[in-house]
Amino acid sequence: MELYIKKNRTFYFEGEEIIGESGLSYEVYERIGSGGNGVVYECIDQSGMIYAVKFMLHFTEKSKIRFKQEVSLMKRLNHPHTIKYIDTGIVKVRESRKAHGERDALFVIMERADSNLKEFLLQTRSIPYEVYVPQFRGLSEALVEIHQYAIHRDIKPENILIKGERWVLSDFGLCEFLDDREHYDITGENEKIGPVFWISPEAVNKYYFGENDLGTYSDVYQLGMIFAFVLLGKFPGGIISSKDFGNIGEDLACVVLKMLDNNYHRRPQSGREVLEILKKATIDKYFNTDSGTT
Repeated sequence: MELYIKKNRTFYFEGEEIIGESGLSYEVYERIGSGGNGVVYECIDQSGMIYAVKFMLHFTEKSKIRFKQEVSLMKRLNHPHTIKYIDTGIVKVRESRKAHGERDALFVIMERADSNLKEFLLQTRSIPYEVYVPQFRGLSEALVEIHQYAIHRDIKPENILIKGERWVLSDFGLCEFLDDREHYDITGENEKIGPVFWISPEAVNKYYFGENDLGTYSDVYQLGMIFAFVLLGKFPGGIISSKDFGNIGEDLACVVLKMLDNNYHRRPQSGREVLEILKKATIDKYFNTDSGTT
């Protein structure tokens, strides 16, 4: 089987199947996408269920630690708006078909999404209130769940997956764990922490000046950028006022602007605080048990 990441980066393993630590086997099919450290393929288990499998194809110790910590968090999370963990394992790969040496490539299997928020917005620039508000609340609930254990630090449209009618937070490779001796932050000094365009002000300050530690409030800023992106139908750069949001309602606009405050002390400090003010600012009649929100 060929695992293609990008030009001049292809790995191979024997056969078409991988075996998870559960003992179940999965047949690997078409490539879905790739990132800096690995590649994602579709896979199917013995019962015909379709999933996604992410292979970690950087073999530094730092990359392995990040990947293992990402899987560790996925196993803990249990919310409709976080990506669902299925299985994990290791497969032996070679850097060419004729290479004799093999490397251990870690992989994680998760639910298969239909698309991501970036792709969704390219197709649907104007999203109705009854669609986006339940998803905003669901993503806020997901952040409540994540903030029990970690700071996400990498919230961007590509990492919000679309699964049916659910918007799902994914990709926990940059997470920093909270009060957990089994995990630690391996981010280097003066290393950019977070996605370009969506990074919080304190993350920029930390990169340039070594000031301002990131916290759960940094995730609040990134999620606020996502909310503004959806509401405006364009990138929310520059100075934004409530007038830019049109007729969505002053209360909801106020929530988003609070999340985007340059001073993190004035922002909601966590996913739970976002959820509380979001519930007060939105109309309950659109919500039901099928949406995954409460």
